[in-house]
Amino acid sequence: MKDLNWFYRMSFLSFAWITINAISAQAEPASLFKPIVDDIQRQLPNGLKMRLPAYLPPEALALHPFVQANAKGLQVYLSPEANCKQPKCSVGGIAVFTQEGFSPWSRQLKKGTPVSLPNGIQGYYLALGKKDTDHYVLWQQDGFGFVLGTDRHSISQQELIQIAASTVVEPPLGGLDQGADVLILSQPNATGATPVTRPFP
Repeated sequence: MKDLNWFYRMSFLSFAWITINAISAQAEPASLFKPIVDDIQRQLPNGLKMRLPAYLPPEALALHPFVQANAKGLQVYLSPEANCKQPKCSVGGIAVFTQEGFSPWSRQLKKGTPVSLPNGIQGYYLALGKKDTDHYVLWQQDGFGFVLGTDRHSISQQELIQIAASTVVEPPLGGLDQGADVLILSQPNATGATPVTRPFP
């Protein structure tokens, strides 16, 4: 709680400046994701573009990624178990959604704390679950909705925002059969209070 109070007192602008400088040397997604790039490109719903973090804390590099997708989005889960293929054995991950798929999340934005991400992108930090055990960074980019999440025991709030910042500046991955970018231009609706169906435990 002490660390969380300190974080809220610090300047988001200063934090964003530090984060941008810390990730400026990154040029590709973290090596952890390389084995699943083909899976992502094969499973991406038509028109979606996926972005992956360039930065992960050292302890996260021992995790194992796997992919799940449907017509509304694609999720990359991270698990400590090499053979895990189910969200229940994951500790978090990142997802990209169509505007329809992102809609339940967008209704939660008013509960979030604004976070300045690189390239002028407005993100939101959101804690959910019993005693706020899970936390997320949400943002809109390329006309899609992105959700980065994990439990608060695995990664700190500061690290989660830094991971999101490194994701924002990465080139997007398109599907194997996709040509030019396809943007969905509608903006999120930040009203209402419908519970979120979480892509991460």
